[in-house]
Amino acid sequence: MPQKYVTVSDVATLVHHRGPTTLPGHPPDTSKGRVVLCLHDAGGNGNVFSALSDALATNQSPVAFDLPGHGRSGSLDSLDSVAAMAAHARSFATTLGLDRPVLLGEGLGVAVAIEAAIADPSWPRALVLVGGAALRYAGLGNLDAEIELLARITSGKARREFDRSGYAPDTGKEVYGFAFAEWVRTDPRATLGARRAQAAWDGTGRLGAVACPVLVVVGEHEEDHYRAAADSLAAALANARTATLAGAGRRGTIEAPAALAALVDGFLQEVSA
Repeated sequence: MPQKYVTVSDVATLVHHRGPTTLPGHPPDTSKGRVVLCLHDAGGNGNVFSALSDALATNQSPVAFDLPGHGRSGSLDSLDSVAAMAAHARSFATTLGLDRPVLLGEGLGVAVAIEAAIADPSWPRALVLVGGAALRYAGLGNLDAEIELLARITSGKARREFDRSGYAPDTGKEVYGFAFAEWVRTDPRATLGARRAQAAWDGTGRLGAVACPVLVVVGEHEEDHYRAAADSLAAALANARTATLAGAGRRGTIEAPAALAALVDGFLQEVSA
């Protein structure tokens, strides 16, 4: 996957894109279809979208990046709020000249995408929300247990262990191997900061500001309460619907990237019609 660095708010930010590599200071070619700006989960990085980007690149122009403190971008710490992450994503897009992108968020990236759409409803062309993050909108879950474990890990009181939850039952070892390799690129201190920011964020009562079309993607193997939460989120938005991602749990971007790309392509055809 072609990569390059750009400076965003004084942070060296790693860009993941498709198409030919361009000179330093020049953005990648994003002339094909719509720009799909991918926003990763806490502890992740832009490379988790590599297979999805391969599939999307047939018809669209996918771009991803590593948030500060994540992957290979600069800073030791995560940004301290979802609003700051949304502003960083907007600054990143401005730096690369990405006008009215489709925001595709996974996990924490769902909150970042929604916050960006609330901050400026005219900016995103559409939202695609993936990865079980809708759970909080139905009041059925929180991040306290994960945050407590991360705090113990960063203080040396617990071991860092790979989370195998949320995958489809027949997920192959190669998917787990890829997920693990990307997960260890981010220091747990940054993951902890990002999860704390996610836990502090609340979009309820403000979702009416989201004016663009929204697709909420639910994995075929997601638990019933996650599916209910996705329906709740879609109902709270003015122009949203849900879609089922075949063969996936809550990690659809790496479990079923081709199927997810097909859903995105179909949705963007509707949006453009």
